[in-house]
Amino acid sequence: MSSTTPRLVADGLWHCLCPSYTSAPLLSTRHALIRRRRPALQCAATRTRPPAVPRYNSTVSPVRFSENIHVPPRSQESGRPATNAFVPLDEQRYSKGHDTTMRTIVRPKATIKKEEFYLYSTPDLYELAHAAAAKENSREAMQIVEYLVRVRRETPNLRLYSISILANVHPTEGSARSVARLLAEMEDEGLQMNVQICHDALRVLSVHMDYLLRIDILQYMRRQWLQLTTEGYHWVGAALFREGQLEMGRNHLEEMRKDNVPIQGWLYDIALYTMLEMKEFDEALLIVKDRVAANDWIANRNIWAHMLDCSAAFFHHPSTVYVWNSQVIPGYLIPSSGTCLNVLTTAARKGDAALATSVFHVLGKRSTTFRQIHYDQLLTTYMSASPPDLHAAFTVLTIMANVKIPPTSVSTRPIFTHLVRNPSECTTAFDIITSLHESGREIPIAALNVLMEGFVESGQLEQALVTYKHMHLYERLAVDRHGKPIRRSGSYSNLETFNVLLRGVAKPNSQQAYDLAMFLVSEMLELGVQPNALVYERLVLICVHDAKLDHAYRYFDEMDELGFIPRPFTAGVLAESLAERADNRFWEVLQRMQDRGAGLAENKKEFLQRTFSKAMKDKEGELLDTAV
Repeated sequence: MSSTTPRLVADGLWHCLCPSYTSAPLLSTRHALIRRRRPALQCAATRTRPPAVPRYNSTVSPVRFSENIHVPPRSQESGRPATNAFVPLDEQRYSKGHDTTMRTIVRPKATIKKEEFYLYSTPDLYELAHAAAAKENSREAMQIVEYLVRVRRETPNLRLYSISILANVHPTEGSARSVARLLAEMEDEGLQMNVQICHDALRVLSVHMDYLLRIDILQYMRRQWLQLTTEGYHWVGAALFREGQLEMGRNHLEEMRKDNVPIQGWLYDIALYTMLEMKEFDEALLIVKDRVAANDWIANRNIWAHMLDCSAAFFHHPSTVYVWNSQVIPGYLIPSSGTCLNVLTTAARKGDAALATSVFHVLGKRSTTFRQIHYDQLLTTYMSASPPDLHAAFTVLTIMANVKIPPTSVSTRPIFTHLVRNPSECTTAFDIITSLHESGREIPIAALNVLMEGFVESGQLEQALVTYKHMHLYERLAVDRHGKPIRRSGSYSNLETFNVLLRGVAKPNSQQAYDLAMFLVSEMLELGVQPNALVYERLVLICVHDAKLDHAYRYFDEMDELGFIPRPFTAGVLAESLAERADNRFWEVLQRMQDRGAGLAENKKEFLQRTFSKAMKDKEGELLDTAV
């Protein structure tokens, strides 16, 4: 065809009037696909063919059919199709000819050697090449294509391009750029894409992402009134999800349902894995529910397990509950202990007591040794419920004491937070502890400590002291071998108990703070409870508040001897009190703090020095007045 001859554009109306016509140009000039850079291997059709078959390259690259020698048409015995018109593989089968027995014997092989190509007829080589490309055996497919072009003298046709495009479906040896080059070459050869080549390209683009090229192909199909097959729908959907276009992928699935296209399980799997990876748990849950509602869910333990792991790891409550209730409780799925702990944490955050109890039941059946973290999460679950179950929370503390896992202040933080927000609940907590004790349960010290904390934070110091004085009533005495009760060694109180009470006494508005502090110190000495730095700091603050500077400095001196470093705030309060009274021990406090590496800020030091200087001047003035 001359270069000046206008091309005939086969649009949708033309295909309706002449469905068998397929020899129109690939695309019109106006609606052409986005052209890629043409490789340098494009040569004239009259180029001389090499004398020997070149060695096949290990990488998949598009074969340039136009670089081979132009040969006259072969006879019908050659087996080559008489026309370039292409019919999809599932609709066309070449005549098997006289070598049916040979093909029946050889075809079951997974692969064929290059030296055996001559045993097959040209139609069979076409089928073998397309089958190899579809199975991602790209090297074998391209070897056959090269053999057909160089040895069998096949001229460029749609089926050769279809095989070459489909060979790029290999995840490492193919590429979207190669597909674009092949499509551009087809356009130069005057070959128009048919439905098979469009689907081959879409299949490759579901593995190698090229959003623009895929859009061009889909628009071309709409212009030519080419319909997507079921596989085509799936490849487009897979490409959308792999590109991370979740909303478009979700809409694509909806379109498939509206068009009554059966959705295969592998596309659902890709959608779920992608959504879970991108933390779109709500969308993943919608897809799962849609599949279950449509009765097309194929049980896959890996999908369920992965969804439960991801949802629980990021504490997504709805999807965690759905998978747990539908898979774990019936026994279809056995989650790991780590996953169960994440599920327990998810239940604790949402206050889902039923889910937390179910997790304990599952762990108990596998003889799991429960640790403090399990009970802490269970207690948090009860306190996060609406309304909080205070009785159940204290019951968990008694269970921990019964199984020899003493609860700590960390375990009781949810209870403490609730009591601070609702001071009236302190009385209710006291009644709950009393009822649990009367029912024979062992009351741990942590339960009483958190109750006293609630009283202290709500300004009910007297109630906290009353609780302390009655602590011995809740002690569960041990029993000897004769059944006689014996008192445990030590005290039912601990260091945390006195820290809580001293914190209440150290508040500025507390009455008789110094007397109460000395009472608590005497209790500690009698019970043999060793004080820590926090106890000393609170004693220093209490003494400074009651103007007992000698006692305050003595406690500060004891801290230094024991190696405790007071907080800058405590040292600053003591130093300021000494400076206001022009006490020279003020300098010693500053020096000790500096030696300990916990010196006060420079602006604070300057303020204290000015205060000390002013106090000294005032003191000297008073002495002069007295002398006069």
